[in-house]
Amino acid sequence: MKRPGIAAALLISANASAAAPFPTRDLNPLLAGFGLPSALPARITSESWSVATDLNWASTSLAQRADGERLIVDAETREARLTIGRSWPSGFAAQLELPYRYTGGGVLDDAIDSWHELFSLPEGARSTMPTDRVRIVYDHAGATLIDIDSSTSGLADVSLDLGYSLRSTTATAAAVWLSVKLPTGDPDRLTGTGATDVSLAIAGEHDLSKNWSVFGQAGVTWLGNGDRLPAQQRDVVWSGFAGVGWRAWRGLELKAQLDAHSAVFDDTDLDFLGDALVLTVGGDYRFASGWRLDVAVSEDIAVESASDVVFVLGLRRDW
Repeated sequence: MKRPGIAAALLISANASAAAPFPTRDLNPLLAGFGLPSALPARITSESWSVATDLNWASTSLAQRADGERLIVDAETREARLTIGRSWPSGFAAQLELPYRYTGGGVLDDAIDSWHELFSLPEGARSTMPTDRVRIVYDHAGATLIDIDSSTSGLADVSLDLGYSLRSTTATAAAVWLSVKLPTGDPDRLTGTGATDVSLAIAGEHDLSKNWSVFGQAGVTWLGNGDRLPAQQRDVVWSGFAGVGWRAWRGLELKAQLDAHSAVFDDTDLDFLGDALVLTVGGDYRFASGWRLDVAVSEDIAVESASDVVFVLGLRRDW
């Protein structure tokens, strides 16, 4: 006879058809620390704890020019994030996000070059850049505003998220979230911005059928006065995503997610500092133990508006 805990976990896995969003984010090194909200839960359970850890590993290699501007970004970015959450029967929830970020040289360039060559994909500036180096330079109006040629790492800006359930039925869930990002990182190390940012977001999910579901989120972020290109920083940034999931087999769900956000900086004609549009594809597997594993890859479908490629790995459990 199965233990009740395992039987309950199997039952939850069998009935939970709503797909969950990927734990992905824009890893543009120049956006490090800006408080755009993470993917937040649409369904807040009556009383539970949750723990999640995820890794986003990005490679960026580009060179862009416009009138009075020059930008070179040749680096890898890795962000590991630990999220601890708690929900209550009143419909409220809270979670703390603790990120650690690395920006520097890496090991992905040879593999990405081989991938592009195999499928005859355009490489842009990547073919002219040295392999596995770090170089980030931004010139604007005759002045060099950013010049980085060595790796940096450290604790990034911490976020506190407070949520409230707006709707929770078998097929549909929605929640509103208020997020506050604190200046715990270091702007000089590309781990923070030196400012407090506040975001308001609404997350939702809906089962279309037994095997198909959709999910999404829309948010607005008010940026504090930070130390990253302060003369060009905007006060408000809009962001969101929409996705679809298909339950392929037992605990396996295949998903596609489209993320977008408006520009963080003004007075620029460079794509990498403007609006971004990113597609993430992959899936998750829900184990009988209650753990969920996400594996995915992101591509900048608005070319050179974000990192060339981001590998996404996440692990989460609620109890």
